[in-house]
Amino acid sequence: MEDLLDYLRRHFLAEPELLARSGVSLDTLRAWQRAGAAPWPSYRLTQRGEVASCMGAAALSAESAWYPQGMLCWLGQALALDGEPERLRACFGRQWRAGLAALELPRAEAEPDWEAAWRDFLAGGYGVCTRAGLPGEIAQKEALVSLIDALTERQSRPALDPARRERLAWAVTVLDGVAAPFAPHERAASSRARCVELTRRLYLTEAA
Repeated sequence: MEDLLDYLRRHFLAEPELLARSGVSLDTLRAWQRAGAAPWPSYRLTQRGEVASCMGAAALSAESAWYPQGMLCWLGQALALDGEPERLRACFGRQWRAGLAALELPRAEAEPDWEAAWRDFLAGGYGVCTRAGLPGEIAQKEALVSLIDALTERQSRPALDPARRERLAWAVTVLDGVAAPFAPHERAASSRARCVELTRRLYLTEAA
């Protein structure tokens, strides 16, 4: 539990801190979340325990919600757009497309579904697997995972020619910059473990 708490404190914002720094009230945040204008938390943590002293014992319970760092930026945009879901959805789409364009991938290699990503974004899922949880970063993560899997046949190809290996090295380096470190209990099954760490070991070391 301490490892998880340390991870959350280093990489995420607890809901009270998010509200204090953004200037958004809890009621406003909840209204935006219910309307589909702002993401729900990426992590919800429930802690239960017991404390004992010479005065007796008592059961304790606490809940906390954690958001990616980029949620501050998103709430700033929500304030500027009056929390209107359709305007924010369009904003997500523009930033998504800009993130993809920055990779300069051929069209066939850059076709992740931004409508599906919008739904996952609102659910808080992309705060788990990207560093900031923002649209351009999300688009890049999805496209790069797809590219790495295509180049390596999902890490099953026995060897790569030099051109493919060079392209793979670029994709892994960029993905390393946008993918989250992942929480301790999620790391082994994460896209980072497979597409960055395993891929480097299999194809991008001197022994590969």
